[in-house]
Amino acid sequence: MIFFHTIFTLIWLFTNGQHISESEESGKNSLVKMCLSGYIPSGHSRSDPIISQSCVSDHVHTFYGPQNFHPNTSYEDIRDTPARFSTTPFVENQSLYWHPTIYEVINDDGTKVYIRSKFTITPYYRWDNSASPRTEEFPPGFRMIAHSNDPGAQKGEEEGEGLVTQCCVRGEEEVTCEFWYGLHFPTTACDDLEILFAMPTCWDGKSIGDDNDHKSHMRYTTSGKINGPCPNGFGRRLPQITMTLWTTEGYNGGTYQLSDGSDVFHVDFFNGWEEGKLQEIIDDCEPTGEAEDGFHPPCACKNVLTCNGDASGTVCDADARRLVVDEATDDIVGGLPRGSCRGSDPVPKSWTELDDGLFGCEREGSSQCGADDDGPGPSPTGAPCFPQVHEDSRDEAQQQEGADTQEVQRAKEKLHKDQKQKEKAQVLQGHECVEEKT
Repeated sequence: MIFFHTIFTLIWLFTNGQHISESEESGKNSLVKMCLSGYIPSGHSRSDPIISQSCVSDHVHTFYGPQNFHPNTSYEDIRDTPARFSTTPFVENQSLYWHPTIYEVINDDGTKVYIRSKFTITPYYRWDNSASPRTEEFPPGFRMIAHSNDPGAQKGEEEGEGLVTQCCVRGEEEVTCEFWYGLHFPTTACDDLEILFAMPTCWDGKSIGDDNDHKSHMRYTTSGKINGPCPNGFGRRLPQITMTLWTTEGYNGGTYQLSDGSDVFHVDFFNGWEEGKLQEIIDDCEPTGEAEDGFHPPCACKNVLTCNGDASGTVCDADARRLVVDEATDDIVGGLPRGSCRGSDPVPKSWTELDDGLFGCEREGSSQCGADDDGPGPSPTGAPCFPQVHEDSRDEAQQQEGADTQEVQRAKEKLHKDQKQKEKAQVLQGHECVEEKT
């Protein structure tokens, strides 16, 4: 484990050591890292509340946080989400995060079957109060989209890049990880696939992202460092969110793709923080670790947020189809649904507030906070809703999408034939490979 930490630290110093701050010279760390570990998906749908409130998205997204992910979702909707209708592990943060859904592609006798991969996330919030301008919280209603090919996104403090991928095999005594710059889906299997992507921090101080392309109000620092200079016209500094995805059931290798068919990764963020709380944390939370820790100091700001003991599970596919967009997002034969405002229309929103009567099937799993400060929480537990969609309601599902064909069944058997041998209890606990790094 010391080996991996040393390598990551040396790479950070080599790629980012040109600028040495006073705190670094004194041996003290000025970078704060708050680790919001433990998110499971709140649902999957061809929805994007930032881009369109009335149309389906170009591609399927996986959401984390509030179960308000209908296209017609406002800032007030997510901010006021009751904690028990959210997969956030922390009551004060009802922000909604999403990314293009990741699929494993099985080629079964010439027929492609797209099987949704299972991920959990840890949003890492970083800031450095030694930098000017000083970091401030996201304003109410703030939203942004960041792509890995945006100007400045290629320069970052994660091994000198803004987007990295690694795949780790955990042996009895050591962990071996393979590392790639950018987005990469290796063809060989491993125990844990991790994708990390950093969002921009420099804000123009004018738009909250609701009156533009949802991107142009934000810029990366000119150096790629969190405490680096902001470009002209973007003189206000917000926390950096590094979205980190982790597989929950191992990684099978083979062929994978994003739901938009691109090799460019992107993340959407819709602020739902309790107003004033994040600013309080930014102002009061002390850095941890030493200057040599660089981008990866120990997690700070512990015990400043309320654990969400009532965190919900993932909205099952049957409910997502009934309440949001009526189309399949898993076990899809032939091709994925695509096209902004094309194909299906959103189901008219039938609620103003989430309540227990809205959902027809059991929601899968639950998020857990505090299980692992510097990595993902434990594997989701609880009854999966998949059997309810494809067994209890088999006839209805077949009429709706024709997904339970023989091709799908053969593909699922092929995909999962060795799954029981590969599964390990609490697969995300003791995540040694990335603990040293993130």
